[in-house]
Amino acid sequence: MKVGDDVLEELYRDLLKVDAEWSIHTPTGFTWWADPHAQHIDLLGEVGGPDDEVGVLVAVRTELLRELVLDDLAASALNSRLMAFASLTGPVYDPTTRTLSLSSLMAIHEDTRRWMPRLLSIAALLQINETRRLSPELATLLQAEIAASGPPQRGQRPEPDEMAEVVPRLLAPLGCQPSRWQDAEFADTLERYLQQPPALLATGEDNGFTVEFPYGDQTSLFQAMADQPHPAYGNGLFVLQSFPVGHLSNDEGIRLALALNAVELAERPFGYGLGSYCYQRNLLHFVSFFPNLTHSPGLLPNLYFAAAQRARALSIRLMQQDWTASTVDNSGPWWVPKPKQHHCTRKPS
Repeated sequence: MKVGDDVLEELYRDLLKVDAEWSIHTPTGFTWWADPHAQHIDLLGEVGGPDDEVGVLVAVRTELLRELVLDDLAASALNSRLMAFASLTGPVYDPTTRTLSLSSLMAIHEDTRRWMPRLLSIAALLQINETRRLSPELATLLQAEIAASGPPQRGQRPEPDEMAEVVPRLLAPLGCQPSRWQDAEFADTLERYLQQPPALLATGEDNGFTVEFPYGDQTSLFQAMADQPHPAYGNGLFVLQSFPVGHLSNDEGIRLALALNAVELAERPFGYGLGSYCYQRNLLHFVSFFPNLTHSPGLLPNLYFAAAQRARALSIRLMQQDWTASTVDNSGPWWVPKPKQHHCTRKPS
């Protein structure tokens, strides 16, 4: 897996600048400690892509809590305090070890090799920041332990690595500037990509757009908005997908969100595994926030196509209905029914 080996090397040496004294290599990647929380970066295996191109799944996971009993109250707290305000990572619970980690997962192919590792490295730095910032409060609230550790034979790191300061010193201050996603970029993406299948209906405003996708006999929504700042990271791009699941109770909806996190952030993403599912008011959401530092030309259309993949996957998984072939593009065959009415227009709160 040459692509995978190259990505690991770039993350280790160039993007995260890992200190060899505070890291260990593993059969599938490496683990390092920028602070007392271990971060694991691993290749999970090969994955297919467009034109039969073979890519690789790259996972980033930072240990957050241990000895956590995930009852309904704990799950509800995670849903409201963490999952609804996700950046490029989300919580994944391991019931076997009773540990909670922040996880991100991306499929990287040769044609995305030039820009995806940088985006994944920013997700890794956000994980480090969020574990440092949130673990004390969550450990107390959920009656769990902070997942602190260090390399074998060395113990815990006494001072954080300089990379642990990138988010507060660089990324967050950039959020004080206007969103780097400007009106012209939304208009161009809308005109070039959204007025055709798989979109059923797409509408745009100066600071974003909204798209409807097929979802059984209903529709799901994809919204990209530059006027919804993150409480910790300031301005950027807020991305929200919404799926009706009105037959579920509140606890069932939250459990579904956590179960989908475990799949899409730790096993195989339906689109980009950058963000988190959450549940609110009979809707399952996938929430992502892309800080200003992540902006790059062409990212917005790629986020749209990744959202289309997730919309199709959840139509199959939750509604038992695939998008059948009438037209074909790079994301697959699409079935285009008549447009339905919007069912959600607001961010979870």
